[in-house]
Amino acid sequence: MKIKYILLTAFTGIMLSACSDFLDRKPLTEPNNEEYLCSRAQVENYINGLYMALPTPSQYGMGVRGEEKNSDNILAEKYDLRLNGEYNAFSGSSEWQKGYQNLRNVNYFFHYYCVPENEETEDIRSLKGEAYFFRAYWHFYLLTRFGDIPLMDCLWDENATVEGLQIPAATRADVAKFILKDLNTATEGLLQPRSKYSGLRINQEAAMILAMRVALYEGSWEKYHKGTAFSKEDQSKYFFGEVMKWGNKLFETGLSLNTDDTDNESVNEGDAFAHLFNKSDLSKITEAVFWKKYSIADGTFHNLGGLLGGGVVDNDGPAGVSKSLIDNYLNRDGTFINPNDGKYKNFNSMFEGRDLRLIQSVMHTGAKFRSTLKGAKPMNVRVYDNTGTDEEIKEKNKDISSPNLNGDGNGKNVTGFHIRLGIDTTFVEGNSETAIILFRYSEALLSYAEAAEELELCNDDVLNKPLKPLRERAGVTYICPSAIDPNFTDFGYELTPVMQEIRRERRAELAFQGFRQDDLMRWAAHKLIQGKRGLGAYLGTDGVLYQSFSPTAQESLRLVSTNEEGWMDPLKEYLPRGYQFQPNRDYLLPIPPDELELNKQLQQNPGWEKTE
Repeated sequence: MKIKYILLTAFTGIMLSACSDFLDRKPLTEPNNEEYLCSRAQVENYINGLYMALPTPSQYGMGVRGEEKNSDNILAEKYDLRLNGEYNAFSGSSEWQKGYQNLRNVNYFFHYYCVPENEETEDIRSLKGEAYFFRAYWHFYLLTRFGDIPLMDCLWDENATVEGLQIPAATRADVAKFILKDLNTATEGLLQPRSKYSGLRINQEAAMILAMRVALYEGSWEKYHKGTAFSKEDQSKYFFGEVMKWGNKLFETGLSLNTDDTDNESVNEGDAFAHLFNKSDLSKITEAVFWKKYSIADGTFHNLGGLLGGGVVDNDGPAGVSKSLIDNYLNRDGTFINPNDGKYKNFNSMFEGRDLRLIQSVMHTGAKFRSTLKGAKPMNVRVYDNTGTDEEIKEKNKDISSPNLNGDGNGKNVTGFHIRLGIDTTFVEGNSETAIILFRYSEALLSYAEAAEELELCNDDVLNKPLKPLRERAGVTYICPSAIDPNFTDFGYELTPVMQEIRRERRAELAFQGFRQDDLMRWAAHKLIQGKRGLGAYLGTDGVLYQSFSPTAQESLRLVSTNEEGWMDPLKEYLPRGYQFQPNRDYLLPIPPDELELNKQLQQNPGWEKTE
């Protein structure tokens, strides 16, 4: 086998492309190592280059919106291979390389940083804090995918021999503790607060939220995988305690949710939530702790607006939002819905009287894909009137605009539910410059509540801080959780009423923002995946969705896959047995065989040994 020295590929330096905003400037690529990082300008240029690897929409991609096909939030014809147990021994190679390449870039900074201590200004120290953040971020990236990994706490170039790279993996708990240590260093006297750069750079609050994310992930992983090959120890209480410790520090910073009362541009109920995703400037919204700004004039843009405006859910092919996600949202009076109620066969009834985040996240009657300036019209699902002359029929039905169920290509919707989250209704065509949030205050509130409940500390006072304000912003009457929803997602183990509602809230608040797969993995939620394939809207011939199409168009709808009850079943032909996720293997990616060949101290992850 040809050995691919993945960890040694970094000798080419940091060749990162340039963009015009201050986070995307090109670093120097042929530095004199002895003098390279000795001034503020050099330090800033280098750190700016590290931002380029953070996940944001590519110029022509969906970013995190489409990535949630790797969960139960989105159903896609080009389904996620990991969920179906189709990964092979090399499937983790690109992830491994990406993580360690970025860690190498960060540690290069620490190795050659040479600003004298007496010349370290407040700004320079903050840049150094950003480097600690990045090192924490990429270690966490690897932790979620591989578990036990070698800690890269220094530049390995000087050990760049086969003998020098015999580095054993640290336990996942020790990796998590290392990450938290780096974040503690970053927040103690280095990073500036959000207010310094209006959230456009990594800041104290973002580091605190990342710390909470890491501790929550590791704590719940160790608890819910306890007794399996994936968790050799249980320090879950320690990590849940860390979540609360960091949360208490964060609450002292004065961050707040964006609400209809504080949002100066809010007109309709729910706008405060929607504005987090469809505005170009989030500088005055403190909930947007760390966000990415785009400017077409400056040459930084993306095409997410065009894709969403075209009904695209997955840039790789036909897809749609799952009925499971739709069913997750409460009624506005705070009560559970019964998804088996016949009224939900009516497409429009799915959205009536529900949590406002549902109508802000998923297209429905009355919602626009884009501005009407180019003749586009709001979605309108109603019964097609086929009486009268051809001209009369055309006139009577001109306002009907149904989900894109016909045709093919990326714009075809396989569930009837299009993504609305992030649509800027002033958008007409061309490139888009809506801001993208990377870290948000609401995530911290949800993490805090979950950790508190895991520690049996989630009393009314605790819930009033995270859960109550989130629901009230969504127009939902807050009811202290006391009963189990019999129709809630079955995780295969018992949840308290409080934990059930925290998990419901997390799914609703963070939908299409790249969290769901990590949540399923840390919760050991394979019962939600294995043997399941998900459903879409009701498409029985007696339903308004079917009847909103003309008789001619209805003929093509017969090609749409449905189950025996008439609900869209888009993956029926692709996954006849549902996802074949292997819970004894697929919770972690395989360590690339080439890395095992290079570093004899590494051991393959559980379940993957026999595939090599």
